[in-house]
Amino acid sequence: MGWAVLTGLLLTGMTAATPPSAIPVRGGNALTLPAHRHIVRVSRSEGSVLLSAVQQGGLDGHGLRMFRSDNGGGTWKLEGVIHDGSTYDRADLIAVGQDVALVYAVETPDSTGISGSTSRDVYFQWWRYSASKGRWSPQSPVRVFDSTSSSTAYYRAELARDSKGRLWVQAFFREKDASNTLSIAVSSDGGSTFREQSALARDIPKRGGGRLVSLGSRLMVLWSSHDGHDSTRYRIRDDSASLSTWSSTRTAFSDGIYHGAALSAVADGKGGLHLVYKDNSERLIYRHFNGSAFGSAVRVLDDGDWATQPALTRVGSAVYLFYNQPRSDGSGYRLWARALSSSGKPGAGKELASVSGFAGYPAAPEVLPSGVPLVCFFGIEPSSGSSIRLSFFSTSASSLKSQAVAAKEASQSQFQEDDRRVAATGGSGGPSSFDPPQDVGTVGSALTGPSQQAMAAGCGGASAMLAVGVTFLLMEWGRRRRTRVLRF
Repeated sequence: MGWAVLTGLLLTGMTAATPPSAIPVRGGNALTLPAHRHIVRVSRSEGSVLLSAVQQGGLDGHGLRMFRSDNGGGTWKLEGVIHDGSTYDRADLIAVGQDVALVYAVETPDSTGISGSTSRDVYFQWWRYSASKGRWSPQSPVRVFDSTSSSTAYYRAELARDSKGRLWVQAFFREKDASNTLSIAVSSDGGSTFREQSALARDIPKRGGGRLVSLGSRLMVLWSSHDGHDSTRYRIRDDSASLSTWSSTRTAFSDGIYHGAALSAVADGKGGLHLVYKDNSERLIYRHFNGSAFGSAVRVLDDGDWATQPALTRVGSAVYLFYNQPRSDGSGYRLWARALSSSGKPGAGKELASVSGFAGYPAAPEVLPSGVPLVCFFGIEPSSGSSIRLSFFSTSASSLKSQAVAAKEASQSQFQEDDRRVAATGGSGGPSSFDPPQDVGTVGSALTGPSQQAMAAGCGGASAMLAVGVTFLLMEWGRRRRTRVLRF
């Protein structure tokens, strides 16, 4: 009997409640990079829509695809294919009016590393909205950076739009000697063509990571690396300056960012930046950039681990943080939404769920209007043996009393039907939404221990205790295995 089968038999019925399903994926790290904007909200006269670029990791033969929700995350459906040809590409999105612009490039687990390939390029793409069809359709992708050698690769691409309407693309480049370069390119014609500019940093010793972000009338690039000892640096430019003009390299703060990319950043709407990142001690830290310098560190979470990640959303001047926190029993994760004070200190919060198994890599819209729910995806790998998925949560900004959205999950036949529509329309998926699972259940926020969950599910006495004991052993084995496989 294999490990997966044995684990499934022992854990079946152990969890009292199941987090809601939204989009099936191959792995719980489907929403890497944490620094990326995986989800945007687009306003229309017919009602707002959430759009999310999801890497399904080869599930049923699919890679990077666009999904949409017309009801605030209650249901999701396939909108179209971004790039099905790679199970490693990840996208970074921005909304421009009712259209969506994105870039995509490769991202691999830390255990895999970034290797050279002539196919590891960076592409820009528009998804244009048609009011008459009520649909978004992809235009042909435009190659921004081209890896011309089997010893080089571009990776971790990000996108920003400045106040002049120009599109900027940042990516890291693996040189032939395995050092890394921070590359930047700009389009002044709406993404039809891009011109590469002088590199912003060279000789980064290990894989780089960071964030490209518009601060209003200025653009910032913030970066660190996998080195574990690097400080965090940044460069900045005024939108009114010539395209080649950037500030000199400045030190943002002396501590590095875990793998360079374990961060979430959002402009504060006043020329500054809110930043939550995981330091190399695996703690969540908040800092504010006031337009001139980064402020002192404020600890948001001390008891993090390798999988803990942040996702920030700004509503007006208020900032909210989604994150995952290890359970004290070591068997899973607790998912949280929390308000941050004006100084970055954690304020009122609400536990969204307590999950047995792996749960991490949150993704939330960068900015939301007042009066709408705060929303977030988390990647979930349940210990019960049920399918891996992105689970969607919604909570009130005013009360932070959350209720999981009982999203629907696609049946195999409906995904095949969506795929036929994609093929027939040249990349745009059909309107059918996910079929509901047999029993979505509710989120088990109050049941944090496996023994409690076993008793609530009808497992009691010596059988439950034996199952719990074996469960701990198997979960620890599984956690160590996930650490090797999923570290990015």
